[in-house]
Amino acid sequence: MTSRTISPVIRALAPAAALTLLLSACGGSDGEGGSSDENQAGASTEEGAEETPEQPSITESGLITRDCDGYDGVFTLYSADDGTRISTLTFTSELVAAETSEALGHGRAPDVEELNHDREFDACSGALISVSPHEHLLLRGYSEEVNGNTVSTFGVMSEEGALTTLAPEQEVSDFGVPIDYRHPVYDAVNERILFVAYDPSADEGDVQAMDLHSGEVNDLGTCEGSDHCGSLSVLPESGIAVQGPLTPPASGSAMDASLLESPDGETLLYADHTGSSTVLTFIDIETALADNPDLITGGIADLRHYEVNLEVAAPPQFIDENTLLLGDNELSIWEFTEDLLAEHTEPEEERDLFTFNDEYLPVDRTLIPEGPRYNENFLLSPDRTEVLFRSTPESGGSSWYRAPTDGSAEPEEAFELEDPDTIIAAWQ
Repeated sequence: MTSRTISPVIRALAPAAALTLLLSACGGSDGEGGSSDENQAGASTEEGAEETPEQPSITESGLITRDCDGYDGVFTLYSADDGTRISTLTFTSELVAAETSEALGHGRAPDVEELNHDREFDACSGALISVSPHEHLLLRGYSEEVNGNTVSTFGVMSEEGALTTLAPEQEVSDFGVPIDYRHPVYDAVNERILFVAYDPSADEGDVQAMDLHSGEVNDLGTCEGSDHCGSLSVLPESGIAVQGPLTPPASGSAMDASLLESPDGETLLYADHTGSSTVLTFIDIETALADNPDLITGGIADLRHYEVNLEVAAPPQFIDENTLLLGDNELSIWEFTEDLLAEHTEPEEERDLFTFNDEYLPVDRTLIPEGPRYNENFLLSPDRTEVLFRSTPESGGSSWYRAPTDGSAEPEEAFELEDPDTIIAAWQ
């Protein structure tokens, strides 16, 4: 078979930032500065050393972790060079209702008395928003009472525990059914919060976007049924909204799916992983947005180009447009082409997924020598030239290792973190 380079429509994707930690240095300007502020710019620059907080920003380059200290949420930034602690950010779970968010200037006060007794509400979950390098909020979904009904809502909390509900306020008649405001996610590219306004009485909903700073809400599209309205994501490179499972989930739950987009913004990779299997679906973004330029929605089986079933438990990552880093114990490298995908994928009319099994795994090389060690928590460097991972020998005792993604050298020990069992969420 003569192989050719994969077409732009099926190009592989650059690594996505971690979905659960959305970091964005938005600047923090409120747009109200006048000429006096401009005249003082030079003086502010000269005094910058006095105004800058002693602790470095959590938005700097490095390794991000998130942990729970009781119900408090603790974000820690470590150096990717030597594993030393750079900065720590703590969100307290001692909630105080705030009429408006001090950082955003809009919102309404929640009933914190009810939330304080809800053990599921803590500062250990939610999307991290960096309003500026030294000002942060945590986007959280929770519940509120609307005319005797418990509904889903969302808001933001400050490091001090000031909680502000951002979801639109509802006025419902005695026999009316309130809206559920579900699945809040932060779009750092466009500085907005995406969410689903779901009407349980009609079993349908609207996908909406709220401007982070003004609070203005716009409709992006619709969804029908609790399944299709059951999830919402955002592509971190472009800010494109993706609603609902794009294909019937192999795992039975869209929560086990990952989304990656190509550097040129032309291809979306939908990776559904469960057990020891990961199903990859390649989708053309331009075609998927043809009916709605603001939203990619589920139920688009006719837009699929290829489906590949890989026997790896962890989601894959992309080193470059034609090189896939598989999430197996040896960190296998797969350099694929359009011809290879076409040859080993069932025809569209049959739609049975081809499995690359142990006898024919499309591996060009591995980054980790085969052996008894257990390797996990793989992270690509921002420039995709290195991979960091935690390795545990049979005798126990984990260590962190790094290896070049071009396979030019075997892994070498990297550093020791304060807790060797720490889970690193992202390498930013």
